[in-house]
Amino acid sequence: MTPHFSIGVVESDTWIMQHPLPLEGCILLLCSQGQLEITVNSKRYFMKAGDMAFMVFDMLAVPIEASFDFSAKFIALDFDTAQDIFFLVTSNRFWDYIYTFPVFSLRESIKKTVAEWFALIDWLKNNCSEAISEKALRNEMENFMLVMAEHVETHYGVLGTNPSKNRAWLLANEFLGLLNRYYSHHHDVAFYAERLNITPNYLNIISKRILGSSAKEQINGQLVMVVKMLLHTTELSVKEIADRLHYDDSSYLCRIFRKHTGLSPLQYRNYKDNRIL
Repeated sequence: MTPHFSIGVVESDTWIMQHPLPLEGCILLLCSQGQLEITVNSKRYFMKAGDMAFMVFDMLAVPIEASFDFSAKFIALDFDTAQDIFFLVTSNRFWDYIYTFPVFSLRESIKKTVAEWFALIDWLKNNCSEAISEKALRNEMENFMLVMAEHVETHYGVLGTNPSKNRAWLLANEFLGLLNRYYSHHHDVAFYAERLNITPNYLNIISKRILGSSAKEQINGQLVMVVKMLLHTTELSVKEIADRLHYDDSSYLCRIFRKHTGLSPLQYRNYKDNRIL
């Protein structure tokens, strides 16, 4: 049986700094001590003891720097399990909050409960047979997601109506998962449509309906986020960035970047410290 959950501890030397995290499904982090500087979708966050991070497959998360004593418990779900569990959580407000604040501080009233829940998950993983632990972990994860959703709604209020979780919604989210895995090698809509067993035209239609923009715009948006991250955190040239993203013509990537940001990559790099971006 292939495990759907991975549980453990992240420390200062676990991740390669300034490289994107492999977010196949989702990762939950609970910081125990120290500090972590991380960017998520090009926004910078500072994680400290008692903070939690919730990062999902369509986010670009890049750890920048960790203190020598940084330590955090983590729970990682594979893509299919994450999709199944997300299907249960229908609160717009919950997802609005997670995508706006992927790293957040827990209220004092819930810190102990979350820490105990992480400890329970760890115990189930290490003290039950594989078959039983998988079932129990899934149940606990579903319960935790539902409780967190209610916690957010109670504290911040419900916003909007619940989205319709039909086949189009599932395909759109599967597309985002594939995009997160293959963006650096595949820039064409046809590749993703083929993996989903639908036509490129239909993928564009459901992407625009569910995600708000066409599949091609989603692909280009992902690439622009990666270029921004590399311009912020490395000294790679534009040509080297284009090579890393498998573009034979760097000028084509520059045109995509300018269309999204209004600036060339070099202008963006020069202005990145001026708080105008």
